[in-house]
Amino acid sequence: MNIYINILILVIFCYLLGSIQSGILLGKIFYKLDIRKFGSKSTGATNVNRVLGVKPGIIVLIMDILKGFIPILIIKLLFDDNLLGIIGSCSIVIGHCFPIFHKFRGGKGVAAGFGCVIIHIPAIALVLIISLPIIVFTKFVSLGAIVGAFLSIILIFSLVIISYLEYEYLILGFIIPTIIIFKHYTNFIRLINKTENKISFNNASK
Repeated sequence: MNIYINILILVIFCYLLGSIQSGILLGKIFYKLDIRKFGSKSTGATNVNRVLGVKPGIIVLIMDILKGFIPILIIKLLFDDNLLGIIGSCSIVIGHCFPIFHKFRGGKGVAAGFGCVIIHIPAIALVLIISLPIIVFTKFVSLGAIVGAFLSIILIFSLVIISYLEYEYLILGFIIPTIIIFKHYTNFIRLINKTENKISFNNASK
């Protein structure tokens, strides 16, 4: 019974941690605005970049990555159980995308998800080789995120099939990319309709 209580505590803690939105905090503390009322209304780095500028966007990007990276690194160091880290990772991303502190309106999970998964599977960085050039050349962050999520599924499932990873990593390879793809549904529709907004890497902070 204790193991189930410990897992429940882990899920709640990681979910609450994921629910802390750096985009909202930065916007309200330093710019006196709610980032969810502007642009795409997302709390993530892309919308912060679009509304407040490149520097705030980079700060939120780094903070969101670290929000996933540091807790999962600690879990991996403290516990010799991959499943705990996997459960914690999924909980952080769910919290980030559907934060209880902010009426379940959060980010889209890319940065937080990357921070979590890179601890488990360093090879996931290979996805950046394709997704980053897509973002740079098309200026569509959403396209790079969607492609990256699909490639992550393929990569993780392939590594499990060849027995490089244990089967429990299928949970990680399914849940996190699926959430990211789901959160980008409206972006996908706009991409099809050619109405998606492009990102600017040159706008100054406001």
